[in-house]
Amino acid sequence: MRQLPPLGKDAVVRLSRQGGFAAMQALSRPREIDFASCNEQQRVQICSVLEGCLPLATGASGEGDRRFYQIELRYRENEHDDELVLQIPEEQAPGELVLLWDKGEVL
Repeated sequence: MRQLPPLGKDAVVRLSRQGGFAAMQALSRPREIDFASCNEQQRVQICSVLEGCLPLATGASGEGDRRFYQIELRYRENEHDDELVLQIPEEQAPGELVLLWDKGEVL
């Protein structure tokens, strides 16, 4: 099973909603969360949401009218910048992920 890499204060999470018949940039409403601007509790909560998404991640993008949430993680590991991209089918997305994308906050 995939594991979330260690995310420090230098990590950035970008969330967007993709796919559908009429893919419109305005509907994707990308949200970027910079860990440097979050306190420790917020970072722990966000990591918990992301860990819950790992088993749901697919390699396929939207199929036909199927929408998905795209999570892009940018982080530094072993002195190198790295990136991890997860795609979560909209119908399987945990409520915490939807809230994080919609309002930039966790429960």
